[in-house]
Amino acid sequence: LEEEEDVAGFLGVDIDKKTYPGKICLTQTGLTDRIIQALHCEDLPEVDTPATECLGKDEHGEPATCDFSYASVIGMLWYLYGHSRTDLGFAVSQCARFAFQPKRSHELALIRIGQYLKKTRKQGLIMEPISTEHFQMDAYVDADFMGLYGKEARPDSDNVKSRTGFVILLNGCPIVWASKLQQSIALSTMMAEYYALSSCMMEVLPLRKTVKAVALGLGIEDHCVTSFKTTVWEDNVGGLTLANLGPGQSTPRSKFYDVKVHWFRSHLKPGELEVIKVDTADQLGDIFTKPLCREVFERLRKRLMGW
Repeated sequence: LEEEEDVAGFLGVDIDKKTYPGKICLTQTGLTDRIIQALHCEDLPEVDTPATECLGKDEHGEPATCDFSYASVIGMLWYLYGHSRTDLGFAVSQCARFAFQPKRSHELALIRIGQYLKKTRKQGLIMEPISTEHFQMDAYVDADFMGLYGKEARPDSDNVKSRTGFVILLNGCPIVWASKLQQSIALSTMMAEYYALSSCMMEVLPLRKTVKAVALGLGIEDHCVTSFKTTVWEDNVGGLTLANLGPGQSTPRSKFYDVKVHWFRSHLKPGELEVIKVDTADQLGDIFTKPLCREVFERLRKRLMGW
C-alpha cells in the first residue's frame, strides 16, 4: 500500500476540510449542475423545500411530456442523495417509484427538486465529528402511517402503505440514511413505527460490528471500543413500550405482530444498545418520511447537515 496525500475527492464527491475548521464538508456541485441543466431549471424560480406533497400513481393524470429523461435524472439524484444531500431523501424516494411510467405530475415533482437544488447548489453535508475519546452512535427512526392514503386507487395495496425513514449518526456525523415504503401493511401508527424501528435495527447491529472492527484496526484505545454506546431515538410511545419489553412479551394489542419485527429485542442491553424517547420536534427521521413546511424542514436540515 502506498500512502498518498490528504483526500480531496472520491467518486465525484469533493471533500473539503479547510473551509470549516474542525469539520468535513462533502459537496457534489458538478453533479448538481448537471441535474439542474437536465431538468431545464436554469430560468425557473428557486424554492425552499424539495417536496410539498405525497405523490401517487396519478393513473388518470396528464401524460408526461418527456422533455427530459426521467430515469436518468432519478439516477443522478439518487447518487447525489446517497453521498452528500440527505435532505433530498423523501422527495427523491417518492419520485423514484415512477421511473417506469411517469406522469406529468411526477415530472413536475422532479422539476421542483431541481429548483430546490438551484437555490442550494453549493451546499452539501457538513460533518462535525465529536472527539474520538469515545464512540457514540445515534439512530433516529420515524414512520408516516398511511401517508399515501387517498393518493392511489382504493383497491391498490399501496394506498395504505406507510413510509419508513431513519438516519444513523456516528459521533454526530450521518453515515447511513433511508426513506422507503414499508413492505408490510401496518394497521396502526404504533405498528408502522415498530416496523420502521425493526428496519432501522437491521442497519444498526451490523454497523456496530463494523465500527468496532475498524476502530481496532486503526489502533483506537480499547476503552473506546468496549464503551461504545448506541441510542435509538423513537418518538412513538407505543413503539417505544413494545421495543423495551422482554423477548417473547407483547402488549394485548400487539400479539399478532409478525415475528420478523421482534427479533431485535434480544440485542437490547442497558448502557450499550437502548431505545429511548425523543420529542417529536427533535426527531431527525421526520425529514425522510413526509413533506414538511419550510420552518420545520430548515430546522431539521440544520441539525442534520449543518446549514
